[in-house]
Amino acid sequence: MTKFSQNKHFSRKNWRRFIVCLWLSLILVLGLKLNLAAQGSPSELVQQAQQQYQLGKSVQALKLLSQAGQIYRSQGQVLPQAQVWALTSLAQQQQGKWQLAQANLERSWEAIASVAASSEKTQVQAQILNTQGHYSFATGQYSQALTDWQQAEKLYRQLEDPIGIAGTGLSQGEALGKMGFHRRACDRALKLFTAEPEFGCKSLTTEQITTIIQQAQGQQPWLVEGLNSVGNSLLAMGQLDFAQRFIRASGHRARGLSFLAPTTKAKITLSLGNIHQEIALQAKQQGNSSDFRTHSRLARKYFQQLDLVATSPISIHYQLAAQLNQLTLLIVSQKWQAAATLANKIQLPPDYQPNLYNQVKFANSLALLQDQGLSLQYSRRDIADIYFKVVKQAQLSGDSRLESYGWGNLGEIWQEQLQIEQTPQQLYEKALFLAQAAQSPEIIYRWQWRLGGIYRQQGLRSKAIASYQAALANLSSLRGDLVALEKEVQYEFKDQIEPVYRELADLLLTGSPQDQDLEAARNVIEALQVAELDNYFQDACLTFEPKSIDQIDPHAAIIYTIVLPDRLEVIMATSDRSGTGQVFHHHTQTISQTELEQTIQQLRSYLTEPDRTREVQQLSAQIYTWLMAPLRSDLAVQRFPSGNASRSPTLVFVLDGMLQTIPMSALYDGKQYLIEKYAIALTPGLRLLNDQVDSRPLSFLAGGISQSLKVQNQSFAPLVHVPKELAAASQLEHPLLLNQQFTPSNLLAQLNTTSASVVHLATHGQFSSNPQQTFLLMWNKILSINEFSRIIQSRLKIDRNPVKLLVLSACDTASGDRRAALGLAGIAVRSGALSTLATLWQINDDSTAQLMKHFYQHLKKHSQAEALRRAQLDLWQTAAKDWQVPAFWSGYVIIGNWQ
Repeated sequence: MTKFSQNKHFSRKNWRRFIVCLWLSLILVLGLKLNLAAQGSPSELVQQAQQQYQLGKSVQALKLLSQAGQIYRSQGQVLPQAQVWALTSLAQQQQGKWQLAQANLERSWEAIASVAASSEKTQVQAQILNTQGHYSFATGQYSQALTDWQQAEKLYRQLEDPIGIAGTGLSQGEALGKMGFHRRACDRALKLFTAEPEFGCKSLTTEQITTIIQQAQGQQPWLVEGLNSVGNSLLAMGQLDFAQRFIRASGHRARGLSFLAPTTKAKITLSLGNIHQEIALQAKQQGNSSDFRTHSRLARKYFQQLDLVATSPISIHYQLAAQLNQLTLLIVSQKWQAAATLANKIQLPPDYQPNLYNQVKFANSLALLQDQGLSLQYSRRDIADIYFKVVKQAQLSGDSRLESYGWGNLGEIWQEQLQIEQTPQQLYEKALFLAQAAQSPEIIYRWQWRLGGIYRQQGLRSKAIASYQAALANLSSLRGDLVALEKEVQYEFKDQIEPVYRELADLLLTGSPQDQDLEAARNVIEALQVAELDNYFQDACLTFEPKSIDQIDPHAAIIYTIVLPDRLEVIMATSDRSGTGQVFHHHTQTISQTELEQTIQQLRSYLTEPDRTREVQQLSAQIYTWLMAPLRSDLAVQRFPSGNASRSPTLVFVLDGMLQTIPMSALYDGKQYLIEKYAIALTPGLRLLNDQVDSRPLSFLAGGISQSLKVQNQSFAPLVHVPKELAAASQLEHPLLLNQQFTPSNLLAQLNTTSASVVHLATHGQFSSNPQQTFLLMWNKILSINEFSRIIQSRLKIDRNPVKLLVLSACDTASGDRRAALGLAGIAVRSGALSTLATLWQINDDSTAQLMKHFYQHLKKHSQAEALRRAQLDLWQTAAKDWQVPAFWSGYVIIGNWQ
């Protein structure tokens, strides 16, 4: 990694990682290991040039390098001269002089071409490759930059140069991060600290992080940069708590170094501000106003500290990044006047090659403020000029990706009075062509989405559908490492990703959709469910394959819902009469999203109150009218293929939005609840369903907590009937893990040493809109959803048969929070269990014990959905208890494989 690698494009992520180029520089990677110190004056000139470059004074650096180069030429020192040309190229990159920078790179290669092979030549080759990587990176050629740095690393390994290996390793992380491969970037930086194969950023544990940070001791500057690099990658992956630990550790190590560039401290300060900003934005999305205010204040504190370090052109860019992030927080807070005041204060540096992605971000924010009719010193024409400037600079550097952003954003603010010759369609088409040339699907999808909307307005339905479908195909390719997209250009799932799915479904279901339209819309709905879970967990570990209901269960009908601003769309797929194909049914309810959600929220509130049965029936009857009544005749005439006569047909729901927060079993037709006629199950989609058939006899592993506990400053009430519930589940097949025995290590050991097909856990749990606050209570430990999933999945390493049924009783899903329902669905599919029985709210543990007793009795003869239905109805017959009201029986749901 070289300190001479800073340039206008290198700082695209708010200059958060720029110090890797500043400090590791030639001291770390170029190293000048060819005895330049012995050359006296020229080596001193190079060292002075390093210092000037570090301060962003590339003009002075170039003068010093020119003097050093003249001396080396006069002395016939070919290899040191080649190095100086490489350094000159880096300084010219900083100035945006791309042709000169490229020419000096070529001179470096030409100079060493005729030099005989030696370790010294290998060193110079590695150094030039490293410089070439910075040039590729600076001009938006991230894949080529990655290749350059990988080749440089190979040479450094031949030389057994640990500093060179560390520097190029961090550079590769930079390239991977810029390409959107945040997890791979994180893993690459993590390898600098540990060779343990189980240490990966996707599955990091608190204990592993402690070990890594403790081992990162020493005076090497790359340790500071490595810790910060891991932290920033984790930040991009959405693992904010872990990111904060690494970045704080980086700051602590920085304070212990005898010399550290001032910009390193600025970068760490910016990173800390960025973390608190992300926590604040997450809290805002979750409706947590208190946390939003707290972390917004902390973020502003760090951002404002950067106003004091803006003493050089480089540090001014940290200041600019901080100001733009403050502006984002003010806009999100809808503090429009304060945002306008700050926007008027922000000045793009005129004397230094600007961070062009920051310019794009600034112009985007200005456009939002313009839409509010605020008084700004920037007119709509000024905003367009910023985009035009970005386009011009991108063309000079050959950065098609950045140029695409410029043209595409011009399309979004297009107005006739701006005197932009091209129409929005032409601007988007130009932006799309450039993004495709840059092979950047994270941009391609956006312009395809915009063009789809234009084609729809033009009445070109087929062309619009094709454009939307192409956008979704590119979004699909962004799964995995690309879940977290560029934050600099303000990609947010709710605003920039989710609408693509909903607009396509809207288009497919408008008018008189044919079967192929209904099938396509069904696929879009399932893809949206996967995308929402990916976004919730900030990773894409879920695997899937397309399936149809007739392939899984001819006795079932699957019902899809999609909530649009002006209506509710419902699609039902059933097997045909032969049981070898599927039939689609569709209806539309004209109802505003606001009215639908208000009704659902009120019902969800009443469902947990035993004395609100009348209100529950009234509200659930209304939702039944919207959702199920139009399907009643289709279900009546649908002839489910012959089979077990005692089995009720099964309704499998793929629910959208707030509908995920209420039990379908409680829908009321005026006479009966839905559960009285149908077995009911939920799934995020058939594509996520593991339809594996497990015909093994049932065997049980049970555990839970009955005592009151206080863990991690949270108090949990006793569940006194849990022992009775677990006794019904365990049947003494395996040791009962109760209270002190209910620990993660004991659960893991029992899973790995038994062949239990049913795992029943009766303990407090919380499904939250924040995955980091979604947990299960173990003895004296709160187990995160990721830690729990790894425990359940570990059994697959020993026994190829997954857990057939995971039962989670006594859990609670945050009321009225549709993102919390994603936590419930997520734990069901991520655990690897074929199906999950869980509760939507914490139900009376006495009635739960009775229901589970009946459930396991019925499970010996019936499907899981049918066994639950019968157990729920059995609960009604308990004469001594008033358990017929929905509060006691309706909160239980089967998620996943219902058979």
